Amino acid sequence: MHVIVDVGSRLDPEVSWPEGAALSMFAGEPVQLMIFLSHPHELEVQAVTSAPTRFAWIDSDVAGVLLYRLGPILAWSQVAYTPHLFAPDDGLPGVDADPTVQIVLVDRDTNTVKALHRVRWPDEFAATVRTSVSRMRERPDNRAEFDHALAGLHRRYPTAEDLITDRADAVCTATPC
Repeated sequence: MHVIVDVGSRLDPEVSWPEGAALSMFAGEPVQLMIFLSHPHELEVQAVTSAPTRFAWIDSDVAGVLLYRLGPILAWSQVAYTPHLFAPDDGLPGVDADPTVQIVLVDRDTNTVKALHRVRWPDEFAATVRTSVSRMRERPDNRAEFDHALAGLHRRYPTAEDLITDRADAVCTATPC
């Protein structure tokens, strides 16, 4: 799912993206957080490149959850992750030694990239995510376990704020690249 984009470029018009976010992490490439919104508001577009850019990571053994807060106005959002969501020929799942994160906001109705921003995770945060992804990569793929782990997290911590406060394994403020 890792794609190279610029603001104003269009993604494949034959693909219909669901509302929400997708996360890809492959060795040798930046982490990529793709956010797909229907007709994003100008404040959402501006938030992608506005400081602060904050992240939190939850490791539930078979599933990871990346929480993110873009800019000073928007609330925390989240995206689930397992390296098994990607085909083996997509690349080796992992977080590079230079933990750059590319955030891409896409208008899902037109498949147009509305905003693009690159930030860098602090080394300690990146190491936590890297270790988690590496461990998950070595486990056999089990979609039922993944879904069960996410459902358990959402039952116990119903909001992103609950996850941040009571369950986050690592929290950071990223720096611009």
